Amino acid sequence: MTVTIRCADFNNDCPAEFTTPQEDELLQHVELHTKAAHQPMEWTPELAEVVKTHVKQA
Repeated sequence: MTVTIRCADFNNDCPAEFTTPQEDELLQHVELHTKAAHQPMEWTPELAEVVKTHVKQA
């Protein structure tokens, strides 16, 4: 089983998409991407919870 998420699912035009075997690993990728590509957005526990609601089983 894998999990996936697309940045475009958050109503923006970012083409980033991530697929990993586990949700924890996926969230690490999304955190790094958020910090690098979407400044000044900050990665917070609240944002992590919102991101989790968009994760899909692949």
